[in-house]
Amino acid sequence: MSHLLNTSQHTSLAVVLRYFERSLRQAEMWLQGEESAGVLYRSSLRLSPERRAAALAHIPEALEGITRLAERFELPAVAESLASRIAAEMSVNWANLVDTRSAKLRRYGPVDPELYEVLDSEIEHLAQLAFLIASLVREGSEEVLGGLEESS
Repeated sequence: MSHLLNTSQHTSLAVVLRYFERSLRQAEMWLQGEESAGVLYRSSLRLSPERRAAALAHIPEALEGITRLAERFELPAVAESLASRIAAEMSVNWANLVDTRSAKLRRYGPVDPELYEVLDSEIEHLAQLAFLIASLVREGSEEVLGGLEESS
């Protein structure tokens, strides 16, 4: 049935279903009790056992629907580079961190003159770390890809 879609439609369907599958699998982990906590966040899912079970029961049905459509429209599985996802996330965080320096916080109101001294160097350091991590995972993935290309 792949012939019913042009190339752009085929790609769009694959991307949407891939994203839905990723979301379903993440939801399944959360519904099964996986929670996390950090310094500034704590995730939790407060659902009654009945609602949790009901939501979990529908996930396999949705995954089966994705499987049917993937087979029907010959949608390929793709290898997802986690290095690329990490690099992208770190790049977004770098930009967000840069935008929280004291000079940028003026858009939310007057800034205390002391803020520069107690905030900016720490924020700059975190932004540099985000950039470094992004660069390292990008370089690491290029080394792996380069090695794969050479061995082909």
